[in-house]
Amino acid sequence: MGEGNWDLQEIKLLKKKLLIQNNLGMLSVFALLWFFVEVAAVSATIIFGVLCAILWLLVANMLFTLLTGKVIGTKAMQRVQTFEIERHGKKQWKIKSSIGLLIILALTIGSTVLVVVSDIGSVPLDFPNDSFAFIGAWLGMNLGQIRRIRKLGKEISQESSEKQERGFSESL
Repeated sequence: MGEGNWDLQEIKLLKKKLLIQNNLGMLSVFALLWFFVEVAAVSATIIFGVLCAILWLLVANMLFTLLTGKVIGTKAMQRVQTFEIERHGKKQWKIKSSIGLLIILALTIGSTVLVVVSDIGSVPLDFPNDSFAFIGAWLGMNLGQIRRIRKLGKEISQESSEKQERGFSESL
């Protein structure tokens, strides 16, 4: 399917759907962190170890997607991924994906080394104060996705105005 055949309005709706899904996932992680810190009183070592495991799964998923071009996830994720690959070109998409993978890999390796080497278990967790970094990352993720959705919306309006101009000039 060529880029000209894509329904940008559908892609915009799929990206909004993915934004909602991502927010529900982040909300679930946030609620689980709150539960384990405040209610279950699980040690920091276990919590950070589980978070490192989740990061390693994310790295594996990103690596799989980069090597195969296939997405593990919902049909909406697969459709948006295919759109992005066709829109930007496979080479440009691979470059962007590789940069993202290297950044996440560096953060994952750093987090894993931190958990293994340092004595995180002795650090007391104060949930409301310790959650600001998580909330900041969540906010950053949302702002980035909203910016990309708005950019796509501008392209939709630009495309429709060009169609109207062509229709007007053809009618003369």
